[in-house]
Order: sequence, then structure tokens, then C-alpha cells
Amino acid sequence: MKATHKRNQAERSSQTQIKLFDATLNCLQEFGYHGASLSQILKKAGVSRGAWSHHFENKLDLIAAAAEYVLNSAIETTRDWALSSGTSELSLSEIFDFIWENFYTGRHRDVWLEFNVACRTDEQLRERLEPVLAHFHASMAIAWQTYFTAKACCDSNIQTIMILTINTFRGMAIQSITQNDPHYFKQLRMEWFKIVSMLVEPKQA
Repeated sequence: MKATHKRNQAERSSQTQIKLFDATLNCLQEFGYHGASLSQILKKAGVSRGAWSHHFENKLDLIAAAAEYVLNSAIETTRDWALSSGTSELSLSEIFDFIWENFYTGRHRDVWLEFNVACRTDEQLRERLEPVLAHFHASMAIAWQTYFTAKACCDSNIQTIMILTINTFRGMAIQSITQNDPHYFKQLRMEWFKIVSMLVEPKQA
């Protein structure tokens, strides 16, 4: 009976935290990093200040935890997608589409822009996010390096090409905030695809 009670308590605690994380991310997208107040987050989450204080010390602690949550969720998404049996013959264009659609559009794009700008002056937030961001990039590399390798004629290694791709997409994502033209950015991604296709090839089974 005690074990069941503890499990139920842990489940309720986890559900409360997920509500807070989701509300935090939504408020960051809607109001920005400095505009998202704790009262707005708690109202959107439907969580009392007392319940919130059982889980987090302050607003920064909550925001950093929400950032870790969204990154870890992205890591799980990437790992599950890359290692699932249905992706045994991934194409380069499929990887490009997956990266863009999952990490450089919508809420994910908006929230990570807020985090990156905030980290410029917020050392505590930056220290919290550096290791989990490194973990995210390592997980992204699983899909890339599992299925592709640099061609013999290419002077760059596959890891460098992946990093260049991620940074190219990140730049396009930032620009897409002020230039809302999905067709234009799709054309740019296709041009980058043509370039990368000359540098990498599928690994032999």
C-alpha cells in the first residue's frame, strides 16, 4: 500500500512539473524570456504558487528545468526516430526535413531563440543549458553518422558537415521570424541539400 501511495505521489508530482514546463514554454513563446512572469506561467499551468514552490526554488530554476525538459524530449525524439526499424534506409532529404520540422519551426524555434538571447547575459542559465545542449547535438549526430559518411573527395569529416547543416538551418529559422515565406526557405534548404549531397554518401550496409 505504501509503495502504491508513493508511486501515485510521484506520478502527480511528475504531472505537475510537466504542466509547469509546458506552460513555461508557451509563455516564453507568447511573451518572451523577460516578459514571461511567474504569475502568467502558474495561471496558464493551473498550478498554485504553493504547489510550484514544492518543486522549484525560483523562476530561473523553473525556466532552466523547462529548457532541459524540451531538450531532453528532443533527444528522445531524435534517438527514437533514428534507431527505429522504419528508418533503416534514411535519405538525406528525410533527415533535412526531420531536423527542420522538429527543431527549427513553431514553438521550438521561438523558445530556443529566447533561451539563446537570454544566455548571452545570464550566466546561471547558460551553465545549466551547456551540458544538455551538448547532449542534444551528440544525439543528433547518431542519425547523421549512422547512415552517412563523407565522400572520399571531401576534405571535411561528417561531423563538421552536420554542424554546418545545423547552423545553416538555425540561421534560416531566425530569419524566418521576420520573413514569413516557407516556400523561400524550402528552396534554400533544397540548395543546401544539393551542396551536401556532393559531400556525403550513404554508408554501405
